[in-house]
Amino acid sequence: MKVQEKYKSLFEDGKYKDAIDHLKEHEKNFDPSIFHYNLGVNYALVNELPLSRYHLEKAEALGFKSIKTMESLEKVKEELGVVGVETKSSFSEQVTSFALDSSIATGANISLLLLLFFLIKFKSIKNYWLRGVIAIFCTFPFVGQFYIKNNYTQAIAIEKLDVLRGPSAIFEQTQEIVPGMSFILSKKIEGWIYIYSPQSHRGWVKNKGYRKL
Repeated sequence: MKVQEKYKSLFEDGKYKDAIDHLKEHEKNFDPSIFHYNLGVNYALVNELPLSRYHLEKAEALGFKSIKTMESLEKVKEELGVVGVETKSSFSEQVTSFALDSSIATGANISLLLLLFFLIKFKSIKNYWLRGVIAIFCTFPFVGQFYIKNNYTQAIAIEKLDVLRGPSAIFEQTQEIVPGMSFILSKKIEGWIYIYSPQSHRGWVKNKGYRKL
């Protein structure tokens, strides 16, 4: 029996844990986005919701975007109770989240569109210095997105993470990241990472218990 047919048989028979094991064993036989989507669905059915969310989010990040994926993801997020907690309250958080969610080509395309707009709109500008300034300005979306992707990372908590005021166990706990919650991390110091977003949960957590998207 082919790998895909075997998986389908296990899934239709309700053997979800066996289906998970089968997927992991034969990961190379599946398209990466479909592999993560199938894992996400099966983990939801065995009530391992943090892992389910991670794999569904990973599937979307790899391009598997469909109504079915969105519905599955929203249902898992509701059951985890994280919908209101993850709100991006500041403009900088929203920009960072958008840059991480988008392909690097998005920033490049915005920069090219801006440059094209300025070339058409201000082609009469004779001042070469001003032209140079405008050209540099047009690169901001691409450069900004490149910087964000290299300094920030989206992640999903697989277990509860205690958020401390500083990168050491001597600091007091100020918040906690619940299992299944999405967050953006930035700098790392000797086994600790800094939570940049959500703003309400900013602080330091131990560098474990989560998976990067």
